[in-house]
Formats: sequence, structure tokens, C-alpha cells
Amino acid sequence: MTIWDEIDTIYNQAGENGEGSCTFSVPGTFSGYRGHFPGNPILPGIVQLSFIRRLAERRLGRALRLAGVRRIKYLRTITPDMPVTLALTLEPGEKEDTWAANASFVNAEGGRVSAAKLIFAPKESAI
Repeated sequence: MTIWDEIDTIYNQAGENGEGSCTFSVPGTFSGYRGHFPGNPILPGIVQLSFIRRLAERRLGRALRLAGVRRIKYLRTITPDMPVTLALTLEPGEKEDTWAANASFVNAEGGRVSAAKLIFAPKESAI
């Protein structure tokens, strides 16, 4: 099983909180924690971006690719088995057939863990 298969499995088990958000935790057995960092594992930022893309794909009903990053802030760490809620809003992007995404991860106490403003495009397009 690849790391991306593991992400898909975790994401597919995520609890829906209504349109635009989901809650999940990444188990300590997740291979993405290996080496990031030994003795103090934290969820890599690229994995957080992958979860955002998957939620955007579910909302739009199509495969997407990351076409741009406007801003990313990592404020706290996501550790093994820590429940987080991912909230996402999507709007039409500035370019045709793109979407502007505002996403944030929030911990169980309501503290913001990370936030991102991203641009997505259809997986098959080349803008």
C-alpha cells in the first residue's frame, strides 16, 4: 500500500460534518509519520494539502490538481490520532475552469492548526 492509498483510506473514513467539512484523525501507523520526525511525529504539510484536494474533489465531483498556492500557514502540529476538522470553501477562480479554495484545519479544542488559500484546476487541464 502506498502513502497515497493510506491517505485515501483515512479520507474515505472521515466523518462528514455537513457541506464543506469533515473530521478525521491520522493513525500513528500512517507511513507518512516515519522520518517526520523520529520520536516526535507530525503530519507533513503535503499530506494536509492532499486532504484539502480530496475534499475539494468530493465537493466538485471531479479530479483536481493543485494549480497555485496563495498562502499557507502552519500554526500548530497534527500528531498521531489527533482529531482534526477540515473546513473548506470553494469559489470560482480568476481563470476559467479554476477554483479558489480557502481551507483550515482545526483541532478538537477549536484552535486553528493550519490555513491555506489554494487554486485548483481540473486534473487534465494545463493552465
